[in-house]
Amino acid sequence: MNSVTVSIRVKNLYYIYNPGTPFQRCAVDDVSFEIKSGEFVAIVGETGSGKSTLIQHFNGLLKPTRGQVFVDGVDIWKKGVQLKAIRQKVGLVFQYPEHQLFEETVFKDVAFGPNNMGLGEDEIKRRVEQALKMVGLDYKTICDRSPFELSGGEKRRVAMAGVIAMEPSVIVMDEPASGLDPRGRDEVLTEIRELHREFGFTVVIVSHSMEDVAKLAQRVIVLHRAKLIADGPVRVVFGMEDILNKAGLEAPQITRLMKELAGRNMKVRTNILTVGEAKQEILKALRSEGCVS
Repeated sequence: MNSVTVSIRVKNLYYIYNPGTPFQRCAVDDVSFEIKSGEFVAIVGETGSGKSTLIQHFNGLLKPTRGQVFVDGVDIWKKGVQLKAIRQKVGLVFQYPEHQLFEETVFKDVAFGPNNMGLGEDEIKRRVEQALKMVGLDYKTICDRSPFELSGGEKRRVAMAGVIAMEPSVIVMDEPASGLDPRGRDEVLTEIRELHREFGFTVVIVSHSMEDVAKLAQRVIVLHRAKLIADGPVRVVFGMEDILNKAGLEAPQITRLMKELAGRNMKVRTNILTVGEAKQEILKALRSEGCVS
């Protein structure tokens, strides 16, 4: 996948709910950024900051009050553009997507999108098999089962497979691990990581979990009261305490621990994002002080 190609471009985007009424509210306020092909981007911010509203513009579910959205260089609201084609390029997985499962079998649920595309039976079967494999589910074992008999993590992955079967180039997920037990959460996050690393999808997630963002994303976009207030590499943004505080967020716990250790004169880097990195950094500091061999 060409890393310099822009998948999504948002230009001076505004979105106002209930315009011209006493309930008018600006949910996205003059937001601009680009997401390049192959990136893994997290969008974060406090509840009500505009995250979910923003991502619904990426495939035309919402029309901007003002501004533009481009997918692969095409202004999606330009006259003559087919939104159906845009939605095949940008797949959106809503929060609690398992609530949208409704067919008798897993196969039928995953095949729903390809069926609506008018594809032949062989192509639909190929897409369903491939999509289930991509989310770590065995086709033969699961295809004839009812989706309602599955675990929470399996349901979430089946819902993801339904989007992947449309063969988008961009997958956008709203709180993909929300509400799952620890096992289901680990399953889903692992598969999301693989979708990006192994299969090359451009991935965008909305998340309240800074720990999940630290493990998965390369770049973070921070929203606060409908405005974009930070956009950069994960390590850089999680080092911006003033920005995170303004947005009602905190860096991952392990990052805060390393800052606490540095504040107690331990010679460690503070831009640490994972437990594994922290372990190596602490051992390095202890060795330099002669505490361990």
